[in-house]
Amino acid sequence: MSTTSGTSKYVAVREHLLSRIQKLESGSQLPAEPVLCDEYGVSRITLRHAVDGLIADGHLVREHGRGTFVTEPQYRLHYRERFADEVKGFHAQQTGEGFAVSTRVLDQKVVRAGETVASHLDINSADEVVELTRLRFVNGSLHHLVVTWLPYALFPETSTVDFTDGSLYGHLDREHGVTLARQDLLVSLDGASTLHADELDVPLGTTLLKIASTVYDGDERAVAYGTSHFTPQNSEIFFGLHG
Repeated sequence: MSTTSGTSKYVAVREHLLSRIQKLESGSQLPAEPVLCDEYGVSRITLRHAVDGLIADGHLVREHGRGTFVTEPQYRLHYRERFADEVKGFHAQQTGEGFAVSTRVLDQKVVRAGETVASHLDINSADEVVELTRLRFVNGSLHHLVVTWLPYALFPETSTVDFTDGSLYGHLDREHGVTLARQDLLVSLDGASTLHADELDVPLGTTLLKIASTVYDGDERAVAYGTSHFTPQNSEIFFGLHG
């Protein structure tokens, strides 16, 4: 399998694996890591990131001491957003429609990436990331809760910048010249955790619409990964596709 280096290699392996496992029966076992590394011509860490991403998305499950297996199909929508020039974030999309967007920052800190976040950002699980937790409001009404992770090595100042009134993606554009060229979205249903229940004012375990997104720049480098949980009254998503 011919791939380029860096994030694009991880993306190529991940997408090829996804296409491969979608043709397998639930419960089928993947070949061992050394076999897949040889087959794809990649390092173990690149392969592990690709597999971890598919595990996080619910396509695979890893059983300790046994291996990695294909899971039952889930009611999820995996959608790739690609615009002619750039990806627009929530702030730009809503303000472009004439709505007033405001934000309450709940938490902003530097943490270790962990396997799930690392797999989406194509970094090591021990690497530091900025974790930004925000409540987003539209015209004064609570809309959703979003947690965003960014590589600290690329954007260290995002751990202290005040994002109460501004756009995160706008900041990356202004301060780093980052053009957001692609966004992978995974739409699913998720039970409200204690954080979601408290901040979205819903009972614990309430079914919420969840959107996980990974955003890439023009060089296919992952620059941000995030999960958004929407209030029940905002659990409807419209997709407009442009060629």
